[in-house]
Amino acid sequence: MNSEEWEQRCTDVKNEMMAHVSSFVTPISMSEEQGFGVAWGSGGYLGDEENSWLITASHVFSDAPNGAVLAHLPRPGEEYVAINAHPDLARWLVDVAAVRVARLPLNSEKKFIPKNRLAQRYSAVESELLFWIGFPGFNLARHDPLVADKRRGSMFGELQLPALGMLSQSVQGDELTHQAFDQNKHIEIMYPNAAKKAAGEPEVSLPNAKGMSGSILWNTRYVEMQRAKRNWSPLDSVVCGVVWGALDDPEVILATRIEYIRESIKSPFS
Repeated sequence: MNSEEWEQRCTDVKNEMMAHVSSFVTPISMSEEQGFGVAWGSGGYLGDEENSWLITASHVFSDAPNGAVLAHLPRPGEEYVAINAHPDLARWLVDVAAVRVARLPLNSEKKFIPKNRLAQRYSAVESELLFWIGFPGFNLARHDPLVADKRRGSMFGELQLPALGMLSQSVQGDELTHQAFDQNKHIEIMYPNAAKKAAGEPEVSLPNAKGMSGSILWNTRYVEMQRAKRNWSPLDSVVCGVVWGALDDPEVILATRIEYIRESIKSPFS
């Protein structure tokens, strides 16, 4: 297919994944005083018939100031709910956390990722399309330095955080030699300075990645299904990792592969 057709297919996959995955994700806030909170991280809900967890990056918890309260948003547009349970942390190199949360309200548009949507291991085919939804915590462009007063915070008692749906691919070829990257445990995913929102549109600047730690990474399996000449649906996608970091040079997002998450945090992934 030509480049225009590929762009349109990518737009379609991104839109379908955005609609499908949005119900599984939540921003994570941090509050040091009553009535005020700031953007702090991203996460996803995982559950079965008996238990419910919020999955994120471990440093979302470990970087929080002493005494701070972290919270998630099970009902968009309403109040954040404090995370009171003690998290199970797998620190870097894995950098994943799981914390028990209450069952989602029956009238919530949010739901839990069923365990059968979790891949046993990272097995994306070459050039596969990967997807995540994160909540950028700063009103800054991709390479802007972090400035405290640009962090998104409560306005008039409400903390509204924009969701970024991102469709990308893992880096092919030479392996990253950065000290933060372990080629066996991690995936490096292209996150450039600018990208197109839709086919045929001009590129727009992407936001600074700070705040997207903890985003659930999905293997869409679109390329895999196309090569097998099978019809694709977002229901074919599987969780293949958790995002924990970003680099400016090269321009990549880093995520931990699902098999190392399973190995490090047993209960939610068993």
